[in-house]
Amino acid sequence: GSMIMAGTLTVGTAIAFIQYSQRFFRPIQDLSDKYNILQSAMASSERVFKVLDTPVTISDPPRPKRVPRPKGLVEFRNVGFAYRDNHRVLENVSFTIEPGETVAVVGHTGAGKTTLTNLLLRFYDVQEGAILLDGVDIREMELRDLRRNFAIVLQDPFLFSGTIASNIRMGTEGISDEQVRDAVRRVNMLNFIDSLPGGFGAPVKERGATLSSGQKQLLSFARALAHDPRILILDEATSSVDPETEYLIREGLQRLIEDRTSLVIAHRLSTIQNASKIIVMHKGRVREIGTHQELLRLQGIYYKLYQLQYKDQEILTSAGPAKGPCPEIAS
Repeated sequence: GSMIMAGTLTVGTAIAFIQYSQRFFRPIQDLSDKYNILQSAMASSERVFKVLDTPVTISDPPRPKRVPRPKGLVEFRNVGFAYRDNHRVLENVSFTIEPGETVAVVGHTGAGKTTLTNLLLRFYDVQEGAILLDGVDIREMELRDLRRNFAIVLQDPFLFSGTIASNIRMGTEGISDEQVRDAVRRVNMLNFIDSLPGGFGAPVKERGATLSSGQKQLLSFARALAHDPRILILDEATSSVDPETEYLIREGLQRLIEDRTSLVIAHRLSTIQNASKIIVMHKGRVREIGTHQELLRLQGIYYKLYQLQYKDQEILTSAGPAKGPCPEIAS
């Protein structure tokens, strides 16, 4: 500053000196940043290779059995399972889902509901008992043959970077454009997709960042319809949406479950009141089985769950106690 005041240094020269000094040290700063990025990448790569090196615990049997045209009969026979030793998640679980039947599973968090679907898809193998598909133990089937009979719709569907059509096909090139369009029409999403620039070729960002939660849910329904599975697994598939979208989802869901065996995992009891039967899980065991009205009359665990969700509404149990034996499985 004094040199500028004395006239021995111009303002322009001072500014140029400061800028050159900053530029001189910038590569050193960038190098330091790159080192931090490299360290982070090395830590991430260790985790990636650890996953890749994980030994395969679920494999195909030496002589697999096939179910060419499955009807959709699912049986859990005295199933027991634990993720860790001495911590049982499921204990002596038995129930049957008839072909074309819609069965809902409810219970508190940690009751073992999601574990049922993990075992049914053979992400894990049961440690006790057996799970049968059309009378065949699923451990005796090839994983590919088993899983091609299922479609799963999650609360937060995962969408990949690509197009609307590619996210519906999910790599199955045998699904025609007409099948894709028909699936979208049946879940009330055709008008929305036709309004997009590019239609079915419209780009989709990773995880469906440009779509609402309701649109992603409907798209996952269309994906399931296009693959035409024999058995559906729906895990809390109608939550976190506005009433109008929920109506569209319920209508699409009704078309989705037509003539299919469906297993619904839900916390919102309003979504499963029309199920063929409801299975109530508690601490890894099946405690109650029955229809919505039967379980309300029973005034057990399901009744208490219903009271918690609808405590401001009157629970209609004026019909009196259910006739005949109580549809409950004793602990």
